[in-house]
Amino acid sequence: MNSHQIDIVRLAWARDLGLPDSDFRPASDTRTLLVDDTAHRVRFVVLDGHAVLVGPSDVLERADGVPADVLATRDGLADVVGPRRGRCSGPVVLAYLDEVRADVGAPNPLLSHSRRDAERVLSTTPPDDAVAARAADATTWVTVFDDSAGEADAVPVSASGYVEWQGFLADTVAVTVPSHRRRGYGLTSARLATNDAIDSGLIPQMRVAMDDAGARLFGRSLGFTELGVAIAMDLPAPG
Repeated sequence: MNSHQIDIVRLAWARDLGLPDSDFRPASDTRTLLVDDTAHRVRFVVLDGHAVLVGPSDVLERADGVPADVLATRDGLADVVGPRRGRCSGPVVLAYLDEVRADVGAPNPLLSHSRRDAERVLSTTPPDDAVAARAADATTWVTVFDDSAGEADAVPVSASGYVEWQGFLADTVAVTVPSHRRRGYGLTSARLATNDAIDSGLIPQMRVAMDDAGARLFGRSLGFTELGVAIAMDLPAPG
């Protein structure tokens, strides 16, 4: 990732967090705090070495002096949130892809851009994978088929998609049916989807669970660079 691309990533996250465009600064010793006493959740994002914490004033006060690597954990964030703690999302690793790549895996793959075919893949993947992929709400999909038995009997086995996020990034997801993993189908669908996103002027972004070693390794194999981490905790209404 070059400095201009990192600046674009910072800008997208600044806007998502409700910060002025210039406030997601490069690495520094000062954590950016955004007080929002009406917030329904606490958000903590570390990107390229700089941290931003958004939430009610009492939570931000308790977080003072707590190291970033502690806040970026479920237990660490729960401790500073206190008794109002609710459902936790994350931590997820934030990773980015800088340029179009030529390694598309299978030569002349049989493809579809239909949401229906992507749903056929999701219907045969583990529930957690399918739920996460649907939650991403991708608007552009690339589905790769296994046509080894002939085109007439081809079946969709891997789907990757993205949705434009904050006008600059492409939130990207990739799923492959278990029986066809480690055979290159995932690489092909993800590479074609990310190349399409970059050709559309977007920077691909993957949000991967920090403890999902396989997904993180897959991202690195595609050329994604891990730049940060994000975590959030809901604040249920009192009573």
